[in-house]
Amino acid sequence: MSFLTLRVRTFLLMLLTIVVAFLLTGTFSLYHFRLENRNYHFERLERKEKAILSHIDYFTRSDQNKGLLANQWERILSGKVAEISSIHKLDFGIYTSSGVFVAGSFLRNEDRTLFPMLLTEYANSAKSKGRKVTNEGNFLVSTSEVIGSNNLVELVVRIPYEIDPSAIPKEDVAFLRQLLLLYILLFAIGITFAVFFSNYISKNMRLVIDQLKKVRINKSNEKLTWRLNDEIGELIQEYNVLVDKLETTAIELARSERESAWKEMAQQVAHEITNPLTPMKLTLQMMQRETEVSEMKSMATYLLDEVASLTNIAEAFSRFAQMPGLKAESLDISYQTNRAVSLYIDRGVTFISTGPVYTEVDKDQWSRITHNLVKNAFQSIPEGREPAVDISIEKEDNKAIVIIRDNGTGIPLEMQDRVFEPNFTTKSSGMGLGLAMVKNLIENFGGTISFSTGDHGTAFRIELPITSIK
Repeated sequence: MSFLTLRVRTFLLMLLTIVVAFLLTGTFSLYHFRLENRNYHFERLERKEKAILSHIDYFTRSDQNKGLLANQWERILSGKVAEISSIHKLDFGIYTSSGVFVAGSFLRNEDRTLFPMLLTEYANSAKSKGRKVTNEGNFLVSTSEVIGSNNLVELVVRIPYEIDPSAIPKEDVAFLRQLLLLYILLFAIGITFAVFFSNYISKNMRLVIDQLKKVRINKSNEKLTWRLNDEIGELIQEYNVLVDKLETTAIELARSERESAWKEMAQQVAHEITNPLTPMKLTLQMMQRETEVSEMKSMATYLLDEVASLTNIAEAFSRFAQMPGLKAESLDISYQTNRAVSLYIDRGVTFISTGPVYTEVDKDQWSRITHNLVKNAFQSIPEGREPAVDISIEKEDNKAIVIIRDNGTGIPLEMQDRVFEPNFTTKSSGMGLGLAMVKNLIENFGGTISFSTGDHGTAFRIELPITSIK
């Protein structure tokens, strides 16, 4: 048995779904928190920057401080930079409008590379460049301008703000821990559900498999029931349909095997009987001509009658074993049936037809079918009862319907399943081959024959496909 059974595959698929959902949610949450953390630092840097610029503007707003040189700004601001940096707990550097370094604080950060001696973007032009924030290693560096009353850049302030891009705020870490615990709980619940669901599916599939193993052609197979209209229910429904088809096929196969065996036996019997009958008949005929003794002639005549009877039996077996080739043509079976039963009209036969009904039949074989059914009808009527055999022909949809009904004693219940079997007969004489041949002929014409019976008689119903007039 393969390790990756349906149950295992279902379990692994559900487990994989839970894990992927956890990873996607965790990744998205982590990305979201880092983005929030970055935005938090940008906003904090902006607030700090505004506060520092406000302090610097306070010290430089006097008109006497306009247009000073770098060394002059240095004398004014060198003592103030450390004070402002200490208040805001943030280092910063101050540059002239031409980008020359004036003063800077290194209270919290000793990395002097963050404050170059010249800002090249301001070296060639004192025009305003606007506020700019750049990433330099683990620092967000803000470059801002102090604008004078003449709308010209007086000073440039460079503020480095150290951040840890991988760091997550404590409250976010606490949230992630709670989320992890929740997912561990959901993962355990998911595993339990996956095990239950996979076992549920495999159990019902195993039920179908076990039933399939029990299926036998020659036995009645048990059907399955399912209360839900889902995929398993559809599978079980198809299984039940196959069980019905298998049972029908088995019945047809058994019937075909029985008929084949009977035909083979009938052919053998006909051959064995016919072979000695011909010389016996010739010998008796010669004895009948040559002898002068009346008793001998009488005995020869009696024996010839018995030989004729045996010949008829052999011919009946031969006809059953090897049906003659059918010459089917489109015929009006109303006319053909009426013609065949005309000999029985004065014996209690009633014929009714709605008009011409054309179907593909062999004229001679249809006559045999009619004679057999009418003859059986008369033989089922007990002595002392007035015979009444009704024959009707009508159209129903695209079918020709022929019904032959008698007022006999009906067919006993225990014999009804064997009506069309070759050995069936309710008569004291005969081989019981007539109805079997009738059924074979009708099926060769593409039709069906059935019957209904009771205490007041039997009705045989023949259905044949209607054809157009040729």
